[in-house]
Amino acid sequence: MKNKLRSILLKENKKEPLTDLQLGESLLVSREYMTLLRKELKIADSRERKKIYICEEISQILQKNENISYRELTKMLQNSGYKLSRYLVVKYLEEIKGSQANKQIIDEVSQLKDGSKKQEESREIQAFQNLIGGKGSLEIQIQQAKAAVLYPPNGLHCLILGETGVGKSELAESMYKFSIESGRLAKESPFIVFNCADYAENSQLLISHLFGSVKGAYTGAAQDKRGLIEQADGGILFLDEVHRLTSEGQEMLFQLIDKGCFRRLGESDFTRKAVVQLIAATTENIETTLLATFKRRIPMIIEVPPLSKRPLNERLKLIKNFFGYESTRMNAPIHVALDVMKSYLLYECYGNIGQLKSDIQVACAKSFLTYVMDKEDCVKIDVRDLNLHVKKGLLKIKSMRDEIESLVWQDFRFSPKKYKKVAELENDIYSFPKEFYSDIEKTYTEYVKQGLNTEEINRIIGIEIERKLQNVIKHVKDNLHPLSPDEIAKVVGVEIISLVEELLKIAEMTLGKMDHSIFYCLAIHLNATFQRIKQGREIINPNLEEIKRKYSIEYAVAQEMIAHIEKYYRIHLPEDEVGFIALYLRGNKQEKEGKVGILVVTHGNVSVGMLEIANKLLNMNHGKAVVMTLDENPSEVLERLATIIEATDEGKGVLMLVDMGSLLTFGEIISERTGIQIETIDRVDTVMVIEAIRRSILPGSHIKDVVYAVENLNYTFKKTRVDHNVLKRKKAIITVCLTGEGVALQCGSHLKKIFGEKLNDIELIHMGVIGKRDLHKQIQDTINTYEIIAIIGSIDPKYHGIPFLSLEALFNETGKNQIMNLIECNNHYRIKSYSGLIPHVVREAKFIMLPEVGGKEEVLQRICNSLLAEGYVKEGYYEAVMERENMGSYVINQEVALPHADSSYVNHPVIVIAKAAVPIAWDHENTVSLICLLALDIDGKDGVRFLYNKFKSEKFIAQMQQAKSEDEIREALLHESC
Repeated sequence: MKNKLRSILLKENKKEPLTDLQLGESLLVSREYMTLLRKELKIADSRERKKIYICEEISQILQKNENISYRELTKMLQNSGYKLSRYLVVKYLEEIKGSQANKQIIDEVSQLKDGSKKQEESREIQAFQNLIGGKGSLEIQIQQAKAAVLYPPNGLHCLILGETGVGKSELAESMYKFSIESGRLAKESPFIVFNCADYAENSQLLISHLFGSVKGAYTGAAQDKRGLIEQADGGILFLDEVHRLTSEGQEMLFQLIDKGCFRRLGESDFTRKAVVQLIAATTENIETTLLATFKRRIPMIIEVPPLSKRPLNERLKLIKNFFGYESTRMNAPIHVALDVMKSYLLYECYGNIGQLKSDIQVACAKSFLTYVMDKEDCVKIDVRDLNLHVKKGLLKIKSMRDEIESLVWQDFRFSPKKYKKVAELENDIYSFPKEFYSDIEKTYTEYVKQGLNTEEINRIIGIEIERKLQNVIKHVKDNLHPLSPDEIAKVVGVEIISLVEELLKIAEMTLGKMDHSIFYCLAIHLNATFQRIKQGREIINPNLEEIKRKYSIEYAVAQEMIAHIEKYYRIHLPEDEVGFIALYLRGNKQEKEGKVGILVVTHGNVSVGMLEIANKLLNMNHGKAVVMTLDENPSEVLERLATIIEATDEGKGVLMLVDMGSLLTFGEIISERTGIQIETIDRVDTVMVIEAIRRSILPGSHIKDVVYAVENLNYTFKKTRVDHNVLKRKKAIITVCLTGEGVALQCGSHLKKIFGEKLNDIELIHMGVIGKRDLHKQIQDTINTYEIIAIIGSIDPKYHGIPFLSLEALFNETGKNQIMNLIECNNHYRIKSYSGLIPHVVREAKFIMLPEVGGKEEVLQRICNSLLAEGYVKEGYYEAVMERENMGSYVINQEVALPHADSSYVNHPVIVIAKAAVPIAWDHENTVSLICLLALDIDGKDGVRFLYNKFKSEKFIAQMQQAKSEDEIREALLHESC
């Protein structure tokens, strides 16, 4: 089939290249399979091929007539058969000329270098030595990088493009080293790295961090502050993920790029000077994410190729290096089977070099446990130690046998200390913690001392390794960017793509040809289902009996599909899941049934992007996006929304997914006016939109089902459904025990004794875990009638969004005060409490009263050592905190310092709030009395946002400063949250 595809493409019309759908029809395969096959053969899609053909023709025309006008060029191309606008011609022409301009710059720098060639030869340049491919696939990129560094007088600003994991940061760091080695910069010149995504949610903080700020520029700016540009004066500033820099931030860089001047945030008259070379990097399409005026100011654009477009000999060098690094980290030799090397050379590595590194570490980690327990002479890695997506690389061996066997023909052995020292190994999102292997050894030794047998030790440590591996993989996934529908395999994994193809073949035997959309929906759905099962979360289908009765044929087919899944994955799926699959199959036939309407409403264009991504991933066209400007009159927006909702409703109601503000109240108003059932959920994000659309298109789906599905997504902190009837419903407290009779009744009786008349308007509802009905279903049904302000009892049902207090709360003052707060707080707080807006990590924070101490370093070392001893953080955490502090402290209101470090050093997230008896000189500008150390993982942004909002209040800080004990600090924080 591969040869047939190549043959068809050789004969295709260059004016109108064949799409994946057309190619699939020619070869009698699905579009999805054709897309995967084309990518495997490294063939561009139809649009990219057409662009290549056009650019080749433009280049030929320019050789004959260099000064041809845009109009004449467009006419010539149209006459030759290309259907394209003048705009596209201009765009392609600028790309061609830009490429030629880069070449001209390189040539000019080469001439400059020739003049001092002897001087260059007298010392060997090491900067780019560690970049594999310097004499191969990266040769042009390294030439560009050198040219950008050496171009007089201060180098050229440059932009590095490339997918996640291709090595953009490494190239930028090598450019800095080269600037030192070549003498363009002094040895002590700074290299400042800034990830624009770190502060993307707060544009003021982002711009302040970059440019600095003056006192009063924004809330919390109590003193003048130097920015990273000033710190990078005389050196290089590397802006990673530059597409996350706001338009305002990009425009503020214009003056720096053009004249070497800039202003701090809040300055209007005074300008500052800095000589800084900018190196920016992005994974995104710069045509849509960066201002055209910003792009024009970056003369050098370097595109780093993905791993799939680099030769296999370079990939082999990377594989050997990574195994060598792991051997050094383990301090043990590694024996790698020949088929393992072949697998790593051939498998689809969507995360590029970073994922390759991670997949090698996964195999090493699995094998290291056997090495420790069996006391073998080396770590042995065989094919069985590889993840399935890596093993599938061997399936390609037939088409590439000759090339592979010319590279690898025997097993490999790697010895420690022949590669980089462990201290030099880069810690990125793909790396395991440096203590990973030593932790396994220590744990094994401890369990042996405790007398555990080998089988039990193997089971316990194996579970721990899997947990750590899942954390790494989750981190990698969280750092990948949204993907196009053609790359759906990257979103859910190749294994699920293969599984869905097999499942649809089973379905088509009974139900006939399936629509393309069901492929995407099933892939997304199964991915979510498997994740839910892995997390031990229940799958509930409230309409199961109705589905079995109404869609018996589809249900029978779904049972066959589920049986195949259980065989393929060797996991048990509940009958409820059969019902969901049946609904998808039924949906393949029912196009006329109304759907639950989805309306995404935000301030700004975010809604449009989220809906577009969701529909593309699901291959659907459902839902509407509405943009509200910040200065738009709310009454006008209300009228506009009412009209759109009436057009959106298909008889099943409309779910509004909104961001904030007055949008929260519009649903109830419009519902009363139109009679349409409207539900509203706030703090919308892309995952919510995907889930809402996925559920809304199911036959027989009701708006309550969609709301339940969105609310029960696996978020660390619960999203809020704005239930406007909550203010009208009677309030209730649920008491819980095993039976619902003993402890639950006593708990209710005790509540009445303590709070008396304050409970007159509050219903006490008793529930038990043991009974005919599931406890969660009991609570869910009760929410439809009552506003639940708390659950109290002997068993925590872990119902997200409703505060739980144990029985002990009835017998201590702290607990009684918490219950009183829940009863007496105004309605605004009840909605907040119902939503669980105080993050768990804040509720579990540690509080310390500090006596007189020597200074900042002593305070931080004491706190960090305590966290290290308790296992919250890893070795090196204190040093990482100090390194971040040296880059610039973060202080709120001149009173609260927020030290922190990279999340890779965190084992378990924790917040430590310390109150100093005597104010501490924190930096050259601030003296603080409160230190809030944030040891958080990658999901910790809710805790940071919560604390930031609290510490902005001077009144709250005053309450914290008046606290005389750790309990009083805790009380001030949690009570103030009311």
